[in-house]
Amino acid sequence: MCLPALAALQTPSNPPEKPVDFNRDIRPILSDTCFACHGPEEDGRQGNLRLDTKEGVFTDRGGYQIIVPGNSTASRLYQRISATQRRMPPASSGRTLTPKQIELIRQWIDQGAKWQSHWAFDPPKRPPIPDVKDKTWPKNPIDHFTMARLEAEGLKPSVEADKATLLRRVSFDLTGLPPTPAEVDSFLADHSPNAYEKRVDELLKSPHYGERMAMPWLDLARYSDTHGYHIDSLREMWPWRDWVINAFNRNLPFDEFTIEQLAGDLLPNATVEQKIASGFNRNNEINFEGGAIPEEYHVEYVVDRASTTATTWLGLTMGCARCHDHKYDPIKQKDFYRFFAFFNTVPERGLDGYEGNADPVLQLPTPGQKRQMEELNQQINAVLTAMPEKEMLALRNEWQKTRLTSLPEPPGNGLAAHYTFNGDLLDALSKNDGKLVRGEVVYEDGLAGKAAEFSGEAEVNLGQAGDFDAHEPFALAVWADVYGLKSSVVLQKKDASEHWAGYQLAFDDVAYTGRHQRNLRVVARFAADWPDSAIEVRTKDRVPMDGPHHLLVNYDGSGKAAGLKIYVDGKPWETEATKDALSGAIRTSASLEIGNKNTGGLFQGELGDLRIYTRTLIDSEAENL
Repeated sequence: MCLPALAALQTPSNPPEKPVDFNRDIRPILSDTCFACHGPEEDGRQGNLRLDTKEGVFTDRGGYQIIVPGNSTASRLYQRISATQRRMPPASSGRTLTPKQIELIRQWIDQGAKWQSHWAFDPPKRPPIPDVKDKTWPKNPIDHFTMARLEAEGLKPSVEADKATLLRRVSFDLTGLPPTPAEVDSFLADHSPNAYEKRVDELLKSPHYGERMAMPWLDLARYSDTHGYHIDSLREMWPWRDWVINAFNRNLPFDEFTIEQLAGDLLPNATVEQKIASGFNRNNEINFEGGAIPEEYHVEYVVDRASTTATTWLGLTMGCARCHDHKYDPIKQKDFYRFFAFFNTVPERGLDGYEGNADPVLQLPTPGQKRQMEELNQQINAVLTAMPEKEMLALRNEWQKTRLTSLPEPPGNGLAAHYTFNGDLLDALSKNDGKLVRGEVVYEDGLAGKAAEFSGEAEVNLGQAGDFDAHEPFALAVWADVYGLKSSVVLQKKDASEHWAGYQLAFDDVAYTGRHQRNLRVVARFAADWPDSAIEVRTKDRVPMDGPHHLLVNYDGSGKAAGLKIYVDGKPWETEATKDALSGAIRTSASLEIGNKNTGGLFQGELGDLRIYTRTLIDSEAENL
């Protein structure tokens, strides 16, 4: 009598239940219908019950258990979701469980209620190869999984593809492109037993293989050669794209692939390629909409990097925890902002990208340009090595006299004011004339064409030229030759109060190397409330006061000392930050001034070719000036 009953349990009309996977089948149901009242958030949690943790689900609750593995009828969870009275979830929650979902929970409990941690924390494991009835069809382990599923569904494999179809499929899989007619003819004519393997090897060696493999990665990294937002203007991120393609083509190990994209620019003695790789975190959208708040968009960029990095490498949707503890992934809001802090140290502007890529920009010469630069450097070194010191000094002096006539035109893009000091204080662009407040200015020939000589008693007011705030990028460029034997402010736009707001460009920290020879550091100061809310950057080395020097201050609008660069004679000089705590506005109604008495040192010397830009200048532009 028992045998027929046992046989009946195994008939096709009553097949064994499929294994229920907690992460795939059960956790999404609990998250959607139960976690609002019995999840990670303490506020609003009902009955001191958590269904999002193993401890909350399986802990004895004093005479009953939420889940009894292997026994759904004894499990309070199943009792409440299947009851006709006091059913869960309650109607007031607006959530319901379908009969299919209730049945899945029952099956999971009766199958042992195996709990799984979040998939992002489970290391990948090779599953056991399933057994199949048809032993002849599978030719590799993957075929066993395919065959097992087909048999479970009562299906048979499709007819084996012909060679032309097979080649088309593998070509699309590995390169994203169909085979050429010549490739099809060659493959069809190859009757060797390893013809397919040879063709696969050829496809793997194709440069198109890297392009095909890079496509999903570029999507993960939000790659685009435009900035996004409402203007969506152009930028050039394709060098990073090409790095990803080449990484796949040269089979770069995944650990190196990861390290170089997350921190390639921070590696010791980082190569240009490693710096390019770190472009992964420069793929965020960038805004420069008029009226937008820079700090707001700076935060958006940081959130983007934190969320994208977590999704790409951790398998977690961390972005949800920006506003609250995650409802599904095990991430607290506090964890999100701890991760956020890693990316919140980047010295960038909230509004940028109005002229191509946002700063900082990596200059990438082509291979031909790189070879040419190396050859020129070799020639220069050879000449310097062979040249006597006196002859070299004489040639340098001669070159200084003629360099301006041979240099390219100085950059005009973003030029807001230009004072040539050609016999007056006129801005060549706006035609606004500066005012001589006191003393006398003498105009004479100088290295930059014409120069204005200040005796140490003169004071000049240039009005509202150079009117910028802390969030706005700008650059100040001027030729300066200091005569005085003490520190001196070159120019400034600051109010007269003790706790002043504004900015200064100065020479400071004098050191004497001879009776009349002084070396000075170049100093740039920006303040909202000096000295408490300010940044101050000075060159580590002193500039010899042996003649005119070209000074350029580049400020990127970040409010950080790292965003303030000083160039001397067209070259960036290493600097140190003596203050880095600027918060608030540096804009002031005070005029741009030279030789004002509240500077602490009236300027004595020559100034020439003063230029003010509404953007930062790149290295090559600094050299042109």
